[in-house]
Amino acid sequence: MRQIEQNNRQSQMQQAAQKRDALPPALVLSDATVVTAQRFKFNGNKILTADRLQAVAAPFVNRPLNAQDLQQLTHAVSEAYRQTGWLVQAYIPRQALTGDELVIQVIETVPPSTSPR
Repeated sequence: MRQIEQNNRQSQMQQAAQKRDALPPALVLSDATVVTAQRFKFNGNKILTADRLQAVAAPFVNRPLNAQDLQQLTHAVSEAYRQTGWLVQAYIPRQALTGDELVIQVIETVPPSTSPR
């Protein structure tokens, strides 16, 4: 039984790694990075709804965001998942920062651990 669980976990990790390889690269942030977004688009979120993530991102709407603010934004998204027991990675993928919408990529990889029986 343990062997089956271990094989399933390993298979899930391999699938997650393959999905990560297909994801867009991260935006390189610098001190000169400033973006003002009127809305956010979340890619890869299945566990938390876009509405829930919009509420998390609300403090960052319609104000100039520098690199530190963008890191705080992605941390806030990750923290919302942590509160539900999920460990995720959220990042800003490479994109033009000239529009009203900022894309945030979410990688949902580690589900809540189940206690052994």
